[in-house]
Amino acid sequence: MADTIEGYKKKIEEYEKRMGIGQDDPAKEGYLVLVNILRQQNAFLGEFQLKSKISSEEKADTVMYKNAKDLWEGLPKMIESVGNLKIALKMEGEAKKTFYTPISAKEIANGNV
Repeated sequence: MADTIEGYKKKIEEYEKRMGIGQDDPAKEGYLVLVNILRQQNAFLGEFQLKSKISSEEKADTVMYKNAKDLWEGLPKMIESVGNLKIALKMEGEAKKTFYTPISAKEIANGNV
């Protein structure tokens, strides 16, 4: 009986890979790649010094400025895309609504809080 169950488990894993579901979801892997790229862009732009690149005459600084400009101009769209993809893939689970209710001293004393 154990061999049959193990066989079925292996078949399920194989089908999940083929269908791109469960742990093998390529859309979720793509989301994680985009998040990684966004983090790298943020780190690069966080260290980028605009004034030094604009005032420099060196060609390398001009190219770096152009590349950085392309990054910061596309950054809002990238952030929006990652946010929309997170929602579409339900990467954070279901949205939780928090409701605040008043707490009385009696509830605190009883340990209900």
